[in-house]
Amino acid sequence: MALGVARLLSFARPAHDRKLIPDGRYSGAMPWVMAIMLFLTVLAAAAALAFAGATGRGSSDLAREATVRILSADPGQRVDDQQQIVRFLKQARSITDVTAVPAKEARALLEPWLGETTEDSDIPVPALIDIRFSAPPTKAQLNQLRQQLQKLSPDVRVDTNAEWLQPFFDLMQTMQILSGAVVLLLLMATAATVALAVRGALNTHRSTIEIMHMMGATDLQAARLFQRRVALDALFGGVVGTVAAILVMALLGSRVTALEPALLAGSQFPLYGWPVIAAIPLLATGLAMAMARWTVLSVLKKML
Repeated sequence: MALGVARLLSFARPAHDRKLIPDGRYSGAMPWVMAIMLFLTVLAAAAALAFAGATGRGSSDLAREATVRILSADPGQRVDDQQQIVRFLKQARSITDVTAVPAKEARALLEPWLGETTEDSDIPVPALIDIRFSAPPTKAQLNQLRQQLQKLSPDVRVDTNAEWLQPFFDLMQTMQILSGAVVLLLLMATAATVALAVRGALNTHRSTIEIMHMMGATDLQAARLFQRRVALDALFGGVVGTVAAILVMALLGSRVTALEPALLAGSQFPLYGWPVIAAIPLLATGLAMAMARWTVLSVLKKML
C-alpha cells in the first residue's frame, strides 16, 4: 500500500535520493514566486466566478420584473389610470406581484438629476407600477400585455428591467471573459516560470546528474528528483498565495455587499466556487510537476 502511494505521488522520494538535489527548505525564490502567481490566479478566478454568479442571478431575476409607466399629463387622470391598471394586473394569471409606486417615491427617483425641487415643481412625473411575472415573459406576452393596457389608457408604457440593465450585464459578462483569460495567462506564466527554474537547477546540478547517469540512473529517475522539489515549492507557494487571496476576497466581499443600489451587491461569491478555489493550488502543483518533468527530459536528451 505504501509503495503504491509513493508511486502515485512521484515526488515522494527516499531520503538518500533527496540529498542528491537539495530542496532548499523554501528559502529560494521559487516558492514565493509561485505564491505571488497563485495569489493573482485565485483572485482572477474568484472575479470570474463572482461575475458569472451575479450575471446568472441578476438576469434571471430581472427578466421576471417590469415597470408600467403612465405618462398622462393630468395628475388626476394618472392616479385614476394607475388604480384601474393595478386592478387589471392583479387579475392576470402570469403576474404574481403588483405594486403601485406612491407619487412621492416616484418623485424621489428624480432627485439625483433634478435636485430636491421636484417636490414643489410642476414637472409631470409618471405614475409607476412595479410588476413581477411568475416566469420570464416572452416578447409575444409583453406585446399582448402592452396592447391590453393601452386599451385602458393610451399613455401606458411597459418596460422590462432587463432591457435597460442589459448593458450592465453585458459588461459583467465581458469582465467574466477577461478574468478567465487572465487565469489562463497566469497559469501559462506559472508553467514558464517553472521551466526557467528547472533549467537553472539543471545547470547547477549538471555534474551530479552526469555522475548519476554513469552509475546507471535513467533520465526519468533524474526527472523525478526535480519533480519532487518543484512540487513541494509549488504546493507551499500555492497554499500561501491561496490563503492570502481568500483574505482579500473576504475584505472585498464585505465592501461589495454594502453597495447601494444593489447592482454589484449581487456579485456575491457563489458556493460552488469554493471547491474551484481549493482545486487551484492542486492544479498548479500538478502543472508544475508536469512542466518540470517535460523540461528535464527534453533538456537531458540534448545535454547527454
